[in-house]
Amino acid sequence: MYDLLPKVKTSKNTTETFDPQKIEKSLIEETLLSSDQANEIAIELTRRIIAYKIKVLTSPEIREMVCSILLEKNYDIARFRYTRLGLPFYDFDELISITNSQIDKDKKFSNIEKTISDEIRKNRIYSQIEFEYKEIKKILKDIS
Repeated sequence: MYDLLPKVKTSKNTTETFDPQKIEKSLIEETLLSSDQANEIAIELTRRIIAYKIKVLTSPEIREMVCSILLEKNYDIARFRYTRLGLPFYDFDELISITNSQIDKDKKFSNIEKTISDEIRKNRIYSQIEFEYKEIKKILKDIS
């Protein structure tokens, strides 16, 4: 069965074999689901990954798939607790493009790191994450 499981590219730039037990553990820790509920989600995720014949996944992709399963099973609070905070790629790309459009093409790539750093300092990214966090907290309060 392990040869049917994909590789997972981690945020630490390593590659590991997908492990359903890690999903179960993170669900218990982050969402307060019971062990049985977390196991049910991990098994369903594993079934889908095998059925889709996915070869490589990233941690954020796994989290998105888990959130989808949580929604389907009406685990709304667990889904909100498991949701990633952050910007969509398009929005982040726009932040970089706006600043870089004024830069000479030769200097563009050398200035991307500075641009990202500047945007973070300007709190655009932090503000978006803070807003999402507050909205999720409101929804959790309303659901509870």
